[in-house]
Amino acid sequence: MANNGKKRMTLNQLAKELQVSRTTLYNILHEKGAYSEETKKRVYKALEIYNFRMNNHARNLAMNQEYKIAFVGFYSTRFGYFFDEIQAGIERAVEAYEDDGLHIITRYSDREDPGQQVKDLVELEEKGIENYIIFCYHYESVSPQIEHLINTGKNVILFSRRIPGLHPFCSVGCNDYLSGKLMMELLEKFARSGDRVQLLISEHNHRDKLVVGERLKGFYDALKNSRKNFELLEPAWTSPVPEVEKNEIRNVLEERKPDVILDFVCNLQEAAECVKENGKGDTVLLGYDIYPEVVPYIKDSTIDAVIYQDLPSQSFKAVELMFEYICYRKKAGEEDYYLPLNVVFATNCEYFENL
Repeated sequence: MANNGKKRMTLNQLAKELQVSRTTLYNILHEKGAYSEETKKRVYKALEIYNFRMNNHARNLAMNQEYKIAFVGFYSTRFGYFFDEIQAGIERAVEAYEDDGLHIITRYSDREDPGQQVKDLVELEEKGIENYIIFCYHYESVSPQIEHLINTGKNVILFSRRIPGLHPFCSVGCNDYLSGKLMMELLEKFARSGDRVQLLISEHNHRDKLVVGERLKGFYDALKNSRKNFELLEPAWTSPVPEVEKNEIRNVLEERKPDVILDFVCNLQEAAECVKENGKGDTVLLGYDIYPEVVPYIKDSTIDAVIYQDLPSQSFKAVELMFEYICYRKKAGEEDYYLPLNVVFATNCEYFENL
């Protein structure tokens, strides 16, 4: 088959391009049913032009079967990259399974408006949606509705945050407790015994016991078994207001002059700028996540390392697990799916910056 650089089409797109039904396409690809020789020639010519690879399960579209999954999440303008990465994984899943009849319905609401998320879930249920991937922040407000969905037989996957007391189909994310232990391991490798260590934690994450709380727990538990002794300075809980937070970070770092800075979802970019302006020297800077604003500081080693959780792979996995269950009744093999954590340094940053 020739490869002329045109983007590969899905079965749906190919049918629309040729103005034929999906059933006709399916019959031609499987050499069954009735169709004209002229239509067959047009189809095979298009297959070559558009580099089409037939999906093994294209029969679902031929049978007009559609599998709807609602992805209900939240957004924050503060960390836009986080949600862009999640959406990238969803789009990748749609591309992979669209030919099988997958249809994703997305609902995003402001992180600080859990009431809207509840309304979205109620509305989707009223529309007859049976399958949900749910990503919530203020879980205390949303969990009663999620519990209702589970108790009424809906299929629910919890994404990123596992909610205490709920028993969904499964959950997908990273092991936040382990990520905290991993931060402690990096501290041991980069820092010297006796170093003064400053933790930066944004106040907006103070209530986030499901993620930041687990990270801190993992870190402090691992610290008890450290082979080195560190002087932990009082954690800096910074303002949720970006401009205020920037000044607070700079004041803390300039006044306390720590040897090591650990950013637990604060403003890693601002911390890096401050370190670079004051002269990197032997200062160690470690944090979480990789996004465009911090990439230059990782590449020039102002930031020594970050722990990256690969959000696109997580959202892709969540859709994949749900789709394979509702389409092929393949049950989840685990209660919690933890995807691997990556540690990104200057030398391997290029492999992660464009994921």
